[in-house]
Amino acid sequence: MFEEVSESETLSSLQPKLTVTPQQILSGAIFAACLAASGWIWFGLNPQKTITPSEKPKQEIQNEVKNIPQIDDIWNDALPDTVMETHNPVSVYKSELQKALYSNLENIDVIEEGRCRIEFRINKNGKLTNRRLIKETGGNLFNNTVIKMMRKTSKVDAPPNGYAGIQFTADVFTENGVIKIKLR
Repeated sequence: MFEEVSESETLSSLQPKLTVTPQQILSGAIFAACLAASGWIWFGLNPQKTITPSEKPKQEIQNEVKNIPQIDDIWNDALPDTVMETHNPVSVYKSELQKALYSNLENIDVIEEGRCRIEFRINKNGKLTNRRLIKETGGNLFNNTVIKMMRKTSKVDAPPNGYAGIQFTADVFTENGVIKIKLR
């Protein structure tokens, strides 16, 4: 069996009643804000400006060939021959000290080959203290010659201010049949 329904009843019964709660309004507003923010990020209201690099005029590169001498040709590790070449008071004092050591060598000509290191301190009065010989190569004759030189050089000029008591080190070696002394 069928019942007859009028047209006005049909439309009203088919359309549901819409009621909107405050929670639904709030959630819709948040959703709309999220859509707007994502659109701003995706499409950007403030897109980055593309900076085109300005082209600098190209400079011509010139290859210049220079002959650089070998380091052995220009390197000089020898001590200065005169005091006039040095301006540092300690360097002047070291050259004077080296001359004093040379003057007390009994025999500059070598009886035998050798190499050693000497260490000593000079007090404020110019007296050599804490003398020490460190053997490297050579026999007793060479080492005894160096020890005698150290004993004879018991007093030298007083060192410059502030350098009393510092340790001096020198290499004593034979070269071309002659004893050489090189202060460090």
